[in-house]
Amino acid sequence: MSLTNADSYKNNREKRKKEAKKKKLLFRLKTALAAVIVVLICVWIGYSGYQKIEENKPRASVTADYTAFDDYLSGLSNAEAAE
Repeated sequence: MSLTNADSYKNNREKRKKEAKKKKLLFRLKTALAAVIVVLICVWIGYSGYQKIEENKPRASVTADYTAFDDYLSGLSNAEAAE
């Protein structure tokens, strides 16, 4: 092999190594991005399902005693009538 052939072979080998590194990096980035997207979709589906379940749960009824409020209002209307 002549010296020029050896030099070109070395340069080509270095270029191939750089290309392989670049391809590996791009593959890893694409894989990571796809994984993030899949995780986000799963979280979104889970959260939406949780909201639907919570919306459909029966709510506990609350009773309130309005006698004091009614007494106050009736006292106001009696005071207005007296004036």
